[in-house]
Formats: sequence, C-alpha cells, structure tokens
Amino acid sequence: MTVHELNREQMLELKQRYLEMLADEGNYAAVLNVDYDEPSYNDLAMADEIVPDDIIFTHYEDTCFVPDDFFCTACGN
Repeated sequence: MTVHELNREQMLELKQRYLEMLADEGNYAAVLNVDYDEPSYNDLAMADEIVPDDIIFTHYEDTCFVPDDFFCTACGN
C-alpha cells in the first residue's frame, strides 16, 4: 500500500518515526524551531499535530508499505 492508503494510526506511527529521524540526523531543533535536539514524549504523543500530512506524503511517496511495517497493524493486530 502507498502512504496515501494508510489509516490514521499508521500515519501517526510514520509521523513519530519522522520526528525520530530528524533527531537522528541532528536536524530536530532546527526544523521544529525548538531548543532541544530530540522529540519529547509529548512531541511523540502530539506528532499528528506537529507534522503535517503533506510532509509525510512527500517524504514517503516512493515507499510501499505492508501492515507488518506498523506496530498498530503488525500480525493482524
């Protein structure tokens, strides 16, 4: 399935992964205009509000997903 076919729970997981990726790359503070270098628990909980859908659509445009790629849908959960 494409990024456009994901449900909201799967999108939230991708948004959380995106925030973690920014931190891994050392870009978290600059991109989000904050004074800390990695996502807080609150940031991860609020990832759906922090990261717009269009950013995820663009970033994962060429990625094919399967349900097992996501904790929320892995193994038929």
